[in-house]
Amino acid sequence: MWIQFGNVKEGRMKEFQEWSKKNEGLLEKHAPPGWAYRGTYGTVLGFGKYDTAMMLECRKYADFDALREYKDETWNRLGEEAQDFFLPGQSEAMLLREIGDVKIVEPTKKKK
Repeated sequence: MWIQFGNVKEGRMKEFQEWSKKNEGLLEKHAPPGWAYRGTYGTVLGFGKYDTAMMLECRKYADFDALREYKDETWNRLGEEAQDFFLPGQSEAMLLREIGDVKIVEPTKKKK
């Protein structure tokens, strides 16, 4: 699960909410191969340091290459439109996997 957090420009949150709701179907339909759009969420009551989070799901790291190289006109247009709502330099991303799929590397314990 890739979660992209961001802060919306002042006075544009309602417009972004409307844009997101209007374009959900297109984001789902035009997602790159290997990707599934899982929704755009807004924070409530001032919780958190970001206004919104967009969630996309993929299965393997190679899907990021497919995302980078994807040339769908609608997907690219939606990305450009979405970027216009956000403050530059005020975003953060997180990549999560189910805990059973996480590769764990721990230091070797020294024998006494």
